[in-house]
Amino acid sequence: MASATPIKSFESISGQIAKILASRIIRGELEPGQRILEQTVSDEMGVSRSPVREAFLTLEKQRLVEILPRRGARVAEMSREDIQSLYDLVTELYALAARKATESHTDEDLAMIRQTVENVRACAEEGDPDTYYEAIFEFSRAALEVARNPLLSQTLADLNALTRRAQFGTLSRRAGDLSTNAGFFERALEYVEKNDPKMVDQTIREYGCNEKDFALKLLVKSEE
Repeated sequence: MASATPIKSFESISGQIAKILASRIIRGELEPGQRILEQTVSDEMGVSRSPVREAFLTLEKQRLVEILPRRGARVAEMSREDIQSLYDLVTELYALAARKATESHTDEDLAMIRQTVENVRACAEEGDPDTYYEAIFEFSRAALEVARNPLLSQTLADLNALTRRAQFGTLSRRAGDLSTNAGFFERALEYVEKNDPKMVDQTIREYGCNEKDFALKLLVKSEE
């Protein structure tokens, strides 16, 4: 485990532990199949084992860990079927969000989306996968806000950790491809500005398909 991580009092202890462990799983610091022991986490974070156990349950719901009877937890693997299922679902949901945002945006909404796309391009030009990764999720949050569909936002929030894990796994290996990747977001913005929900939908679907294909290729390479 990493060096001691302080727990802040204003948020539930189990929630903080879950966020810390989720970040490590998403970023590959905890690898697929790796055991995560209650006592080790408890000792590192200076808490009892009870909130650690609760954190494991949260991570299990997020499909980041598997809880093993009497053996603690281990980092969940991501199979070909997992990747296909995830991208098929989130692509549909984000395409819906993009269409709704295109149909209902105000001038202020458009300015907010435009700013996130400018940030995506700037991060792509820097060639830093970490900042680029955060920028694309900033774009997603803006689109969801403009779509104004709380149930859609909640559904995607429930899938957020798994989506972030898949996206980080691909983007962290493609520093040279970020500029091309950013083009999808610029095209999406163009169609939002033109009030063309059909083409926004198509662009998001192309992006999702591209990301799924890349994730599957990486999986094949890791299995060779």
